[in-house]
Amino acid sequence: MQKIFFLLAAMVSIITTTAQLPVKNEPRHHNIFENNYVRILDVHFLPGDTTLYHLHNTPSVFINFTRTLVGSQLKNQQPDKSEFSVVGSIRYDELSTPRLHRVWNDDSTWYHVMDIELVAGKPTGQQQLLTASSLKLLDNKPLANIYKLQLKKGEKIVLPATSAGYLLISIGDALVNISVKNKVDRRVMKAGHFNWMTAGDEFFITTENEGDSEFALIQLK
Repeated sequence: MQKIFFLLAAMVSIITTTAQLPVKNEPRHHNIFENNYVRILDVHFLPGDTTLYHLHNTPSVFINFTRTLVGSQLKNQQPDKSEFSVVGSIRYDELSTPRLHRVWNDDSTWYHVMDIELVAGKPTGQQQLLTASSLKLLDNKPLANIYKLQLKKGEKIVLPATSAGYLLISIGDALVNISVKNKVDRRVMKAGHFNWMTAGDEFFITTENEGDSEFALIQLK
């Protein structure tokens, strides 16, 4: 009888674990970068493909890079109506109520979205809000200030040194110069390419594109 009890308990544990698969372990969510502040999950999936049910329970910033018809379904509920993702949308979700769901591509093109989990748990300190005209503040949250950055050719933005650092993510194609300590890093960035900027350093960013270049900028706290 005792052996049967332990066997049943193990089976329940396996079922529960499977039903609450952490998003970082879902096969289509690729962990491409992680430190003490952020975990970047890059998500690509084909037309008609569906994720496993997975659990979101960490404050996150979601960035869409494609216009794709996408559906979703919370566990044990009816599916939501499929809707088009908006290219360049940047959305913060506190996830104070954990979300256990699955997502599918209801379109004929690839779906590309990024889930940036804010993993610090608590802020290291307050950071002064950035006020450059090229920035639009989207959210001022306990773990991060979240902006949309739009730079014209040759326009410069200065990011002051912080105690936590910055994450810059390109919304589209951009030729970017990132300067720190008199060293210039010239980068060709595509949609979803990112740059982690360390704490304690001042950064200068310019672009060489003919048109405007758009980015998500996360100022960690």
